[in-house]
Amino acid sequence: MYNVMIVDDEPVIKQGLLCFVNWEALDCKVICDAENGIDAMEKLAVHPVNIVLTDIKMPGMDGLELSKLIYEKYPSIKVIILTAFSDFTYAQAAIKYNVLDFVIKTNPTEKIPDAIRKAKDLIAQEKEKEEKLKLMEEKAILRLSEIKENFFKDVFNGIIVNDTLLQSKLIELEISIENYFVVLFDIHNASNGDSSISPEDYNKFIHSVNNLLNMAFKSYPHYTVAMDRNLLVAVISFKNYNVPVCTQTLLMTCNEILSMADSFMRFTISIGLSQMHQKVQALSVAYQEAREALRGGFYNNNHVSVFVPRTPPIPSLINQPHYIADKIVGSLKLENPSEAIISLENLLEEYRSNKEPIENIKVSCMLIASYCYRLVASYKLFAPELADSEPEVYKQIQSSRNIQNLLNILRQLVENVSQVVENNGNKFSCLVKETQKYIRDNYNKNISLQSIADHIHVNSSYLSRLYKKETGESIVDAINKYRIENAKKLLKDPVYKVFEVACAVGIEDPAYFTHVFTKYTGMSPKEYKSK
Repeated sequence: MYNVMIVDDEPVIKQGLLCFVNWEALDCKVICDAENGIDAMEKLAVHPVNIVLTDIKMPGMDGLELSKLIYEKYPSIKVIILTAFSDFTYAQAAIKYNVLDFVIKTNPTEKIPDAIRKAKDLIAQEKEKEEKLKLMEEKAILRLSEIKENFFKDVFNGIIVNDTLLQSKLIELEISIENYFVVLFDIHNASNGDSSISPEDYNKFIHSVNNLLNMAFKSYPHYTVAMDRNLLVAVISFKNYNVPVCTQTLLMTCNEILSMADSFMRFTISIGLSQMHQKVQALSVAYQEAREALRGGFYNNNHVSVFVPRTPPIPSLINQPHYIADKIVGSLKLENPSEAIISLENLLEEYRSNKEPIENIKVSCMLIASYCYRLVASYKLFAPELADSEPEVYKQIQSSRNIQNLLNILRQLVENVSQVVENNGNKFSCLVKETQKYIRDNYNKNISLQSIADHIHVNSSYLSRLYKKETGESIVDAINKYRIENAKKLLKDPVYKVFEVACAVGIEDPAYFTHVFTKYTGMSPKEYKSK
């Protein structure tokens, strides 16, 4: 359907054109009319018009001037001019403004259909041309992206080693890299070869990781490369050479990606970070650093490992800060915070005595903090006292002026996490713990108070009263809250539509999902997704 505007200062003419032209047969609709050029320009600003049918002589602004303005502001709109014999020569001046046709006023209703068809054909031709051009541009962009990806692969694999060739390729491909990290994402099938996982699902997840990277680093130049089916590489470039601040940004983004992987359920990710580099000649070195960091985190699925340079005077334990982070987390899991703090103190004391570079110390401290927050997230612990504190802790670490301050920050974090682990371990009875575990494991299914009671073999009324007494909330609230928390993570990913998120968290009715989401968050899923 094509939208038409009629412009004429004579109401009789406008009414005649409306009534005596079969617009429907022409696949057209007259959506508005105007008295003169001024009125027409105002309405063009708000109405999606395809074709303008205008008189040439009107007060205020005539058809010729209107044609000129449409040509300048709305070049895709086709203009047909109504003219009398006496001013036909005058109308021809409008040709330079791409006026499509002229219709003699003596019997316009006979000639207008032909002019409209001519306009429609031209619009269709231009649309087809635009679509072809757009397709060509998309193919060119895709091809350029493939060329850039192959360039990075050649650099990482040691095929391009000559500095002159490297620099010329960077200029040719318009790649700008400075103050950068190389980050490796090793993606594992967490279902031990489950054949039900389709290639489409896997590719969708890879696409989600790419989207998250693009969103997180939209303010920074970045490039992503698929080295193979399970290995993604990202080169992230920053404006300034500020290792602590940039490392903080990377760690927070990596934790977001890990949370998304947790929500997806069937995949786990290991992440390796290189040091920060300034010269592009070090790209292959940075890639190897990220690979070494990834190897260091071999036993830590869904964890981030940061490359730290090996310095001979420092024992190997210090060269592997993720090992200490694992030890601290292990102590916290066993509810032994004293041992965790001793490990932390020993690490920082060795750093102090060996005069480890300040940047390395801060990176290690941020890694330990990251592991602590991952413990809380992976165990799905109830921890309001830690909610949203991660950015502030990273900020405190990177702004610390001495090693004692770093120790105080991490000691406090370890104590807080320990308290959360202890509270979640001892606070509730076995029945309540079993209920919470069942909710965590089955929230994406059609579960209810009765199905939980049947699973743990107790009376539903008794279970309802017990849960309310110990937790202060109903089982229905607990189910809904857990569903909404997982929905929030999925809504951050642009790949998922609202109804898909609803199904993924066990609510099949999108309208009911919107109602529940709004109840617990104060905003609709669409509002949360777009904020």
